Amino acid sequence: MVLTMTKSKLFYLSLLIIYLLFLSKDTLFSLFNSSSSNLCLNTYYQKEYEKLSQELNISPNNYKVLNTKVLLRDIYEFYDKLTINVGTNNNVQKGDALINSAGLVGIINKTYRNYSEVYLLTNNNLNLSVKVNDSYGILTSKDNTIIVKNIKINNPIKPGDLVYTSGLASIPGDILIGEVSSVTPNSLGLEYLVQVKPQADFFNLNYLGVVIP
Repeated sequence: MVLTMTKSKLFYLSLLIIYLLFLSKDTLFSLFNSSSSNLCLNTYYQKEYEKLSQELNISPNNYKVLNTKVLLRDIYEFYDKLTINVGTNNNVQKGDALINSAGLVGIINKTYRNYSEVYLLTNNNLNLSVKVNDSYGILTSKDNTIIVKNIKINNPIKPGDLVYTSGLASIPGDILIGEVSSVTPNSLGLEYLVQVKPQADFFNLNYLGVVIP
């Protein structure tokens, strides 16, 4: 009889536990979802922190770098320009250089109070004074390909040579742009047409820096 009563109590106790779990299912589910969400959020922030640390691993010599991030990039102007989240309120000016840890990305074209428009190196409207070895030329772009022109043909240049900003304009010199991928004489045979492979990955631009001279 005692054994029967014990089993009966256990049975009802089990029913009570199941019932209580049923009543609290929404709360438990909410807690589980909250924990999962927090875990996903923490993972996201960790990855963003790692990106930030890598992208802004920049060691400037004679200039200040203002940290920024891509605010907008239109798919229809993907190779032409992007918008960053700093502007005149942060002392950003037209003509300032935009860089990441790999090298030069573009040049500030328009500034507003809280954001700025940037011409990428692959923008056809960009003209930039650059240096290859001891030779100086003008960097521009055609059909999303970066080229350097106005370099005399008697100056020794070969694939693999590095291309830097010249320092002859408002942008500081010796900022890495990329490397020479091909060298061909122009139609008159007096100057080189130098094709450049950029150091920066234009498909993966997140955290950047504006060079403040």
